[in-house]
Amino acid sequence: MTRVLRLTAPGAALALLGLTGATAPAGAAGVAGTAALPVTVYVANQGSGTVTPIRAATNRPGRAINTHGANSITATPDGRTVYVGSFGPDTVTPIPVATNRPGRAIKVSGADDLLVTPDGKTLYAVGGLGDMTPIRVATNMPGKTIRTGADPFGPHSVAITPNGRTLYLLNFLGGTVIPVRTASNTVGTAIKVGSDPAAIAITPNGKTAYVANSGSGTVTPISTASGTAGPAIKVGSDPLALVITPNGKTVYVANSVSGTVTPIRTATNKAGRAIPASAGAMAITPDGKIVLVAASAGGHVVTPIRTATNKAGRPIRVGLGPVAIAITPDGRTAYVANIGNGRVQGHTVTSIRIATLRAGSAIRVGLDPIDLVIVR
Repeated sequence: MTRVLRLTAPGAALALLGLTGATAPAGAAGVAGTAALPVTVYVANQGSGTVTPIRAATNRPGRAINTHGANSITATPDGRTVYVGSFGPDTVTPIPVATNRPGRAIKVSGADDLLVTPDGKTLYAVGGLGDMTPIRVATNMPGKTIRTGADPFGPHSVAITPNGRTLYLLNFLGGTVIPVRTASNTVGTAIKVGSDPAAIAITPNGKTAYVANSGSGTVTPISTASGTAGPAIKVGSDPLALVITPNGKTVYVANSVSGTVTPIRTATNKAGRAIPASAGAMAITPDGKIVLVAASAGGHVVTPIRTATNKAGRPIRVGLGPVAIAITPDGRTAYVANIGNGRVQGHTVTSIRIATLRAGSAIRVGLDPIDLVIVR
């Protein structure tokens, strides 16, 4: 959006908005797959309360889908259903991809972040107070609300281990990560990390979760086997997003205030030399060769970083306020949601050809596109 991010936005706005593009497990946030349907980008437009489908083959937007609120978005692993969260009425709306007609809204305790388990059986909606609502995908029926004990009102992003057994909820104001066992939906002992944890990613082998602590300028590694935190890794100022290479060897951390990206070798948990790049939302190509980093608050560019050399390439001009990035499963095209800057409302998505690292024409969507997911 997993959240891969659950993506995960520029600057401090990312944490406050609770975006998922930065919080998904390793890889590009928001990619789901099945061979039965064409590749489609679904864009959640916060300002207009709609979802815009874009056919990747043509980059033409389809008719807007009215969901009466659109603040977060995800999809089932088989690509058959897109789920849209709204924290106005606190609902989740299912959209069958075959028809693009919204189903009945599901009442939840909040929908700041959405995550579907790897087996596609359960959707978890995370509310602004840190409570979670499990929803059975087969029936779209919500289960009993999970009270996590997280401090209220801070952004609460979520990630899940590749085996689907444990969720990890970021408790922003509390400076902790809260584990939840999916088999029983029971809450475990909170794990102390740095101040203001804003993003989380889990290695492909499921052994380590990495947490970016925006308040302390550190990343905390957590052993998923023992639930214990390792020594904090110093990075740049205000780390708000991170991605992990598909081979699990390197974590890339976007430091918003310092305008850098810090690589961390997972074998040693040592930070490498900072890479200059205006840093906000992130995504990584499926082959792990290129990291795309959106500009921090109010910027107009996405910067490519080649992982073989850890050098930043020429910035790619996109729309105002790139807030979320998703990459197609074949790794050929990235899509960037441009939300604006608070004074000017965004209304476009920019496509980027990975082979040339050049942007295509802006694609018109609804107001304030805040998140996106790609299904096929």
